[in-house]
Amino acid sequence: MKTKKAFRYSEQKIRDTDKALLKFSQKFMSNSKWIRLIEAIIENSQEFKKILFKKIQNEKIGVLYLDENSIFEFDYWKTAFEGNNSVNDWLEYREIEYLIFQKTADSRTNQDVEKISAVIKSAGEFYLESDEHELKLICYKE
Repeated sequence: MKTKKAFRYSEQKIRDTDKALLKFSQKFMSNSKWIRLIEAIIENSQEFKKILFKKIQNEKIGVLYLDENSIFEFDYWKTAFEGNNSVNDWLEYREIEYLIFQKTADSRTNQDVEKISAVIKSAGEFYLESDEHELKLICYKE
């Protein structure tokens, strides 16, 4: 059972998210698209070395932790990730402005963004942008 403090926190988080969403005029993702995308990432986890995300509420870049052991209704749900991210809290899909797949995941690891793009496209139609350094999956546009 939620305490009053927890309930107020949840309500405030919803209001903050709703307010942050007002600045966007275009939405490219739905919860069902998120599930298809996550399932494709899990099935092809060997291609995804590092997945970065940007929340709509601030400019911080976080990391999603998905691998072949990620399970629906344990690690991710119909509308959110459960703590398997660098924010260490629930992360609603609607809070994510974009995902970043960098060619260089870290100093010793590279990602093949062409293969990542193919995996993403196999899961459906997504708004993708790329340059010589990264592939970006766009969730919202102003």
